[in-house]
Formats: sequence, structure tokens, C-alpha cells
Amino acid sequence: MDLHRYAGLVDQLAAEYTLGVLRGGSRRRFESISQHDPVIRLAVETWRLRLAAMTELGPAVAPPPEIWPAIERRLNLVNARRDAAAARPVARPKPNWFENLSFWRGWSIAATAIAAIALVVSVRELSTTTPVPTPTPVPQVAQEPRIGYVATLADEKSNARMLVTWDDRTSEVTVRRLSGSSDPSDKSMQLWGLPKQGHPVSLGVLPVGGTAKFKAASVSAYPVLAVSVEPVGGSPNPNGPTGPVVYTGKVIPAA
Repeated sequence: MDLHRYAGLVDQLAAEYTLGVLRGGSRRRFESISQHDPVIRLAVETWRLRLAAMTELGPAVAPPPEIWPAIERRLNLVNARRDAAAARPVARPKPNWFENLSFWRGWSIAATAIAAIALVVSVRELSTTTPVPTPTPVPQVAQEPRIGYVATLADEKSNARMLVTWDDRTSEVTVRRLSGSSDPSDKSMQLWGLPKQGHPVSLGVLPVGGTAKFKAASVSAYPVLAVSVEPVGGSPNPNGPTGPVVYTGKVIPAA
């Protein structure tokens, strides 16, 4: 079945799939089709990011006190600790770090804090970098970049791979590759803006390695940015990527 024949059907199914209301055989068929259709995978990722952002609007709610004991019972951690204590009653061993729920809760909070600090430091460094003036016989005053919006693009394992900034004074987009990012051989990487409605919009084909700079009206029109791997020169489809989407990230104000 060609889902793209019906306007809005892919977006509707992607929303139902992400919300979990698409079930049974329909869900399995949708998953099977999405494995060979990058546009559907992109629609699912877009909805996942939209719903993830909604959790930031609600107040923090502490889980009921019986949740953690229930998780320990489900993972059989209580019996594991009891058996270990019975085997070595003199020196009771501590639970392994990978079995320690307190470790995982602390690690999650620390990882989130480190990521936020790294993003703030990166933006401040970019904002305070003075550009080298172009030699010219007429004296000119160099202006510092003013970062209006920023997006950290990460891979499927949540590893940050690219930093995208938009200068609201010059309308210039800057894409910087972070540690661990690499360009595929004989392919091009293309940056896309994902609007709230409608098909993805190409923002430009990235050069191989280094830093890319190009003009764009405003990245604030796109809640999410994405990078796909395309044939050399960019996607042959003007309405979306044809290759796999490798990086995605939300656009947020820098200030």
C-alpha cells in the first residue's frame, strides 16, 4: 500500500504510532513499511520530538513510593541481594553498579546537567568570538555574531554530532561538526528544517568536513532540524530526504 497517495495519512499514522494508539496488525504493517521509507521514519521522529517537548510544559510529578520497590521486584534485585548475603554472610557485598537503581537515577540527572552546561558553554564561546575583518582599504567595524537560535543534532544513540546556530543579525546559519561525526564516502549530507505542518524544507547540502555557513530566512520556523545522507549533490526529491536520517535536534532560543 502506497501511504503517500493520501494527503496527510503518513503524518496521521506517525502520530498514532508515536502515541501508542496504533496497535495490532496495523502497527506491525506500519513498522514494516517504515523500514524501507525514510520519509515515514522522519515523520515518526518528528512526532516523537514534538511529544517529548510537551513533557517540559507540565509540572514535575514524583512517582508513587511503591514504584521503585516494584521495579526491584520485577528485576529480581531483592532476591539477588538476599542470595548474595546468604552466600557470604561475613562481608555482605554491595550490589553491582549496573544493578543499583540509585546509580542510574543519579547518572541520568548528571548526564542531563552536563549536556545543558556543554550547550550553554558552546553558545557563549560562539557569541564571544570576534570575526577576523576582511582586508579592505575602507575602514569597517566588525560586528560580533549574535546567536538567536541553536540546535544540537544527535544520532540515534543521543550522541551530539553537530551544532547548528543562527545569527539573527546576518540571517546566517552555521553548522559545526562535533567530535565523532564523519562524512560517508561518495555521499552528501543535507540539512532539513521540519515545520509543524507540511513537508521537510531543505536548508542546504553540507560540504565535506569542516564548518558550513549559508543564509536562511530563519530557523525558528522549524521546531526540529535533521540531517540525512543523500546522493552527491543532495536529495533528488525536493519534498524530503530519500536517504537515511542520521541526526536530529530541537531548535531552541539561545537567550
